[in-house]
Amino acid sequence: MQVNSLIGGIWKGACHMDSSADGRHFNMLIRALIPVQASVFEMQDWAGHPVAMPDCIEPIPGICLGDILAEELDADVPYGSLVVIRKSNNFTNISQAAGALVGEVLIGIIGRGLFPMMDEDSVLHALGQTYYQAAEADELLKLGLEPAAFRMGLSAVLGQYWGRPVDSHSFFATEQAGGAQLSLRALTGTESPVTLNQWTLRLKALVEGHSARRAFEGQRGNVRIS
Repeated sequence: MQVNSLIGGIWKGACHMDSSADGRHFNMLIRALIPVQASVFEMQDWAGHPVAMPDCIEPIPGICLGDILAEELDADVPYGSLVVIRKSNNFTNISQAAGALVGEVLIGIIGRGLFPMMDEDSVLHALGQTYYQAAEADELLKLGLEPAAFRMGLSAVLGQYWGRPVDSHSFFATEQAGGAQLSLRALTGTESPVTLNQWTLRLKALVEGHSARRAFEGQRGNVRIS
């Protein structure tokens, strides 16, 4: 549905490359949080938080999203990148928007089918917990990230995915620190931007190497309730 809305907006002239006043700060935070090249677009009447889509999805059979954007908007969308769609007016809170986008990206990673279905919830929780803790990393604080706002955006998106109340933001904060924790540097530490496929495989190796695949009773993910 979101893809259909995006294509309709492109053809109506309602979508264009991000040129907002707060776009530079948002893009800087996203680059620090996700080591995948991203192309950010504004769209009039886009509802809710920013959404990330792989450039390779095919809204029209045989034609990928990246090619449509390149053809219709003369945009540079690198192969293996993320396409980020945001509303055209300024963010209410940039840090919260960044947290919501990270949540969207992590859900997309889990949905790529690399993990056994029975492990998807626990892997998503492990990655979400890592970003929740990383919100206080010095490198992010220096970029102006507000930890509380970032965590609110992240928790709201993942909570919605798990069927939790929108105002429930405690399922990471109460997590015990007994298990091995991944670091922000482990998730993002690359010398140059990687493709979405490369980062997905990197996350898979990191999660499996840290034995993060275990059940969390409080979760109610899309897999578990199906």
